[in-house]
Amino acid sequence: MAGRQFSFFLGPADQQALEDAIRASGDIVFLADRSHSTNGEELTSSIIDDPEKQPFGCLIARRTDLAEIRFKPTGYRDDDFACNVTYEPVVEFDRFFLFKNFLRAGRFYRVDKYWNEDDELMSKSPEFIEWADRLYKLVKKSLVRVEQGHFAGAEALAMRKSGIPFEGLDIEFASLEDQIVLSSQWLS
Repeated sequence: MAGRQFSFFLGPADQQALEDAIRASGDIVFLADRSHSTNGEELTSSIIDDPEKQPFGCLIARRTDLAEIRFKPTGYRDDDFACNVTYEPVVEFDRFFLFKNFLRAGRFYRVDKYWNEDDELMSKSPEFIEWADRLYKLVKKSLVRVEQGHFAGAEALAMRKSGIPFEGLDIEFASLEDQIVLSSQWLS
């Protein structure tokens, strides 16, 4: 499997510029990473207005690829379907997490090549790879490189300068227990 990824830190005000960069990559669609059907559910925007009600994970796809994208049953409930980024022509977009005392990174992740059930190396379409490369370049260009594999928006950088650390860079990753406690402490 050949995946490509990078992480980013955003403040709430950085979201629109990032979405503009994503949309500049072509005729795209945002999809919820979980769905109530095999068709997937389109999101109107990637912007998180209410972090307590909106999931942080979503997918980005070219509109022309929608008919090819499959959501399969997860086995948890009859109406719970998920898209596997390994096999489908999508980019995984895990949006940022903003807590009162630190900023957690979001992530872009995609797979261009993978091994199928017959142990054959498969490649996603050249059109998908070309678009995904363009998407990554546009998004990275809209952000500031913090260090290798990590980028940030202007508001996130200002927040860092004011003392709000970037998790994983300035402070250690929060434990699962801390994450549960902190999940109720969103900045408004």
